[in-house]
Amino acid sequence: MPNFISALTLLATLKAEKLRIDHWQDKEAARDAVRLAIRDFLWRESTGLPLPQYTEDDVQAKAEDVYRHVYRVYPAVPSPYYENPAVA
Repeated sequence: MPNFISALTLLATLKAEKLRIDHWQDKEAARDAVRLAIRDFLWRESTGLPLPQYTEDDVQAKAEDVYRHVYRVYPAVPSPYYENPAVA
């Protein structure tokens, strides 16, 4: 469960700060800030991936995976992909 809570914390932080920038994907500085926030979050001892199970390369690869997902589904906040939950 801690990983799920960490993921929610990271997403909440990104939504509140980095993803609020208009057209963040079009601005190199904004893209870099999102990428850095994700990497730093995954490195942080209190929120990140457990060491020594994850190497520096592992953390970088996971950070890129998370960044690509955020880039794809959060062109804006709220996400057009998660805006309307499916109705059962």
